Amino acid sequence: MFFRIVGILWILLGIWWMMRPQRLQRVFVKKARKTRKKIMLVAMVIAIGLFFSAAKYASGILANVLLIFGIIGIVKAILFFTTDLSDKVIDWWLKKPLWVWRVWAGCFTLMGLLFQRVG
Repeated sequence: MFFRIVGILWILLGIWWMMRPQRLQRVFVKKARKTRKKIMLVAMVIAIGLFFSAAKYASGILANVLLIFGIIGIVKAILFFTTDLSDKVIDWWLKKPLWVWRVWAGCFTLMGLLFQRVG
């Protein structure tokens, strides 16, 4: 039930951000100016936790895919916080045009569908 709710929220946010990518970009810019590493840490911890807990309830190849995403997330988190890579990644995202933000919102929607499949 939890993953269905999370999946629905991710799908709705992804669709909203596909229609209004400038809103996603403004929120990201506003948050990125205040605290850079805290945003990345919280986002990664939440995503990693969701992937690992979803892999626990999934079966077959879907469980393996979710587990791989979780492991990749752990490696990324370690790399992000041991170097200045997080500042560079945030600056890179801030310079991207709106179509890149739409693609990211589409990926967010697909992740929501993935969590719907697990739930």
